[in-house]
Amino acid sequence: MMNTARFRLHLILVLLALAGSLAASAQQFSLVQPRSVVEGRNFNLTFRLTDGEGNPPSAPQLPHCRLLYGPSTSTMQSTQIVNGRMSSTYSIDYTFVYRAEEPGDVTVPEVSISCEGKTLRSRTASFKILPSDSPTPSSGSSSQGGRHVQADDYSTQTPGTVGKDDLMVRVSFSKSKVYEQEPVVATIKVYTKYEISSFMVTTQPAFEGFLCEELPVNLEMNLEHYNGQNYHTAVLKRLLLYPQKSGKLSVNSGKYEVSIVQYETVNMGFFRTQRPVERQLMTSSNAASLTVEALPEPKPAGFNGAVGSFTASATLSPELLKTNEAATYTYTVKGTGNIKFLNMPEMEFPAGIDVYTPKTDIDAHVAGANMSGTHTTIYTIVPQEQGAFTIPGKPFVYFDPDRHEYRTVDIPAIDIKVARGAATSSVAPEQKAINTEINDILHIHSLKGGVHKSPVYIVCSIWYWSIFIALTLALVGVVLIYRRNIRLNADVAGRKLARAGRVANKRLKEARGYMQAHEGDKFYESLSQALRGYLGDKFGIAPSQLMRENIASRLEERGATPETVAEVLEVLDTCEMARFTPMGSDTEMSAMYNKAVEAIRSIEK
Repeated sequence: MMNTARFRLHLILVLLALAGSLAASAQQFSLVQPRSVVEGRNFNLTFRLTDGEGNPPSAPQLPHCRLLYGPSTSTMQSTQIVNGRMSSTYSIDYTFVYRAEEPGDVTVPEVSISCEGKTLRSRTASFKILPSDSPTPSSGSSSQGGRHVQADDYSTQTPGTVGKDDLMVRVSFSKSKVYEQEPVVATIKVYTKYEISSFMVTTQPAFEGFLCEELPVNLEMNLEHYNGQNYHTAVLKRLLLYPQKSGKLSVNSGKYEVSIVQYETVNMGFFRTQRPVERQLMTSSNAASLTVEALPEPKPAGFNGAVGSFTASATLSPELLKTNEAATYTYTVKGTGNIKFLNMPEMEFPAGIDVYTPKTDIDAHVAGANMSGTHTTIYTIVPQEQGAFTIPGKPFVYFDPDRHEYRTVDIPAIDIKVARGAATSSVAPEQKAINTEINDILHIHSLKGGVHKSPVYIVCSIWYWSIFIALTLALVGVVLIYRRNIRLNADVAGRKLARAGRVANKRLKEARGYMQAHEGDKFYESLSQALRGYLGDKFGIAPSQLMRENIASRLEERGATPETVAEVLEVLDTCEMARFTPMGSDTEMSAMYNKAVEAIRSIEK
């Protein structure tokens, strides 16, 4: 009995220790990431303690800042039930109020708190204090009632004329000068001193002379200091560009319909309040340009347009080859640059080895402002003769834009020996005499006189000519179908036109899946891609030219009714607006989906 009681006591202590460790692991003390602030403004610095109790932390010392008061505390508790299990979360926020005294970079140090006998620490973080707006507004900036519009002060954003420097869309490049095929990132960013309630692209900037790879963006507003003024900024689009020719390449300006929010003061008697007022306006982006230098001359032999930093290798598998048995020769290039658009060297294999059409495998991903990955070419070879052979190594030549020089990666030759493999025997089988004991096959009896029939030639029979005509017609049909396939393969636009409807149905099915899953953002993005892709394939419009005006004019040229044109533009405009304005109700998504389907049906008719 004593041993049983002692065992139970030990078990209870172990369970209590385990429960305490689990509770401690759930406790967290973190810093809510601070945002940039303008010089002279007050801002909050908040620390959050989750699932624990503790004494308030001490205020951290921040450079360029002055502590006004704190901490003030606020609590929050949430409870949820999932699959019959109830869980709750409890958190305490400790908020300090500071004043930004002067511009500079601010680093928030680690802050510790004592929580139920344990010490928890927050992570470090950093933010910027931006200088205040220049005393004299830049040319074109609006001044309302003698006050300059400030991005962080609603009292200065009263209704009135919007200056060209108070709302603008800029196209900028990560570099001002590059070589051909050297990647450069183009960023389309909006700068505004007002809140934006809706943003619609009417004409996209055209990047002609570039190969484009669209990069993911986070549509999040940030405070940024530009040209002596502070703006709310958001990245609309980022593209990884590969210039295809030298010279000065220009990007045409885009056009945008924007709804901004201004604030008017309303006198309520004992106090005043500010009421938002929306204003519709049009704006356009700048026409940016990029200087592209030609690759140095003379270009070395074996150079096929690779620009970046690469390594190359070649392998043969298996090492022991036999006649009539397949092997693989793999040529691999790894590195950073235009890896996705490489032209691999043409291999030369010795006589006596059959080579089949090579297979290409590209595994590329965006890394920062460039693209990295692996470009692999696999050759299938079949030796037909025995003996010793040498597969010559083809060097890989590329241009390094950082060193401004061509570089060569030598690939060593591979010596192989081909042994005799499986082959069919050339000796004829031995003939054997007929076994007379076999009695299940009747003997051939010769005729004993009688009238012999005259021979009938096969070419005189009806069925012969029927089969001959049928085979001839079949051959003609095969030739016609083969020539038609060649013509269709050469006609890229025709193939796109032929499969436009099938591709649109596939994309619409994907959009319908997002609609049924109640994922509004993905639904509108997928619906826009489906309709734009269908119009591009149907009317032969390049993706960079799928602008609102081009789509409307092409539909009118093809005889579409005004109702169909209006319906298509309405769906595209709504999808663009959904990127900036939440539009996720099931009714709205169902209506837009039906309009897109009806528009495609009308165009098909």
